[in-house]
Amino acid sequence: MNCVFVPLVFAELYKLLAGEKRHSDALEEQLASINLPLDWLAEAGDAYNAKWTSDLEYLTPDSVAQCALSEQHSQFATWLLAGLHASGACGELSANLEATVMTRALSEVDGIPTPLPPVLSPKIIGWALGSVIGREGSDLPVAPALSPSDENVRAAFEGLIEHVLAIQGMSEPWPEMMQTAMYWRGYGLAEALRPEESTGGLALKRLRLETFSSMAYAEGLTIGKHLDSFNGRRNALSHITDDPSRPRFVDVIDEVRQSSDIDLTMRAMTQFVFYDVARVAREHPPAVVRQGAWESMEREIHVWS
Repeated sequence: MNCVFVPLVFAELYKLLAGEKRHSDALEEQLASINLPLDWLAEAGDAYNAKWTSDLEYLTPDSVAQCALSEQHSQFATWLLAGLHASGACGELSANLEATVMTRALSEVDGIPTPLPPVLSPKIIGWALGSVIGREGSDLPVAPALSPSDENVRAAFEGLIEHVLAIQGMSEPWPEMMQTAMYWRGYGLAEALRPEESTGGLALKRLRLETFSSMAYAEGLTIGKHLDSFNGRRNALSHITDDPSRPRFVDVIDEVRQSSDIDLTMRAMTQFVFYDVARVAREHPPAVVRQGAWESMEREIHVWS
């Protein structure tokens, strides 16, 4: 998974954060930990914007990915966003970022097609930054700027992303097992993210509660409703034979074929993984987060006259 962006994304992100007065205290505290003042946000936004303006002189739709900055810029931004976890839902900030980046990209890069490439497709989930890498204009999957710290979780989430990308490239109707496999991987991911819980079902419940506040209310309800039947369906798919304690196998596969299960499962697992990425970023900041971090990143975006 790769999550890198062109300077425009960071210019707009830091401009938005600089104007978000309700986040000022949390951002000031986060930045102060590495001796940066709050007005650094405006300074950084201007610097990234200057780099983007310079890049536009030779940038084409085909070469835009070559203007992406190194991953340390995305990782630093995720650490900064992670400090806002107590602020509630991040959907509004994400939507504003996506909209401003798209508006400028379409007006400033002649002939750039839509959907925009991943380097121009930011998304904030669970207060972690990610890049939309879905096919055919889908807003999923999303690659996180910081990989999950647990090796098993990282490999499992990457596999889930590969699976969804493969399905997106296929014509419908999709094979039944391509759809129902999401239940086994989703259940396993929940267990791995919260191994202290005794079962995957309990892990799903805990993750659902932990992540609810970072989602839009309607989205949280939709995902919650999907997860209500998740464990029962997973059991039916695993054991197949009829049992009065669980749904019938044939009923489950029929329901899955006629629903948006793949999207909802991927959306839920992305919320869980990104939420955990943000948590780890707060507790164990990435290597780029240190005193002198801005000087290092600024060298990459310096515009030589």
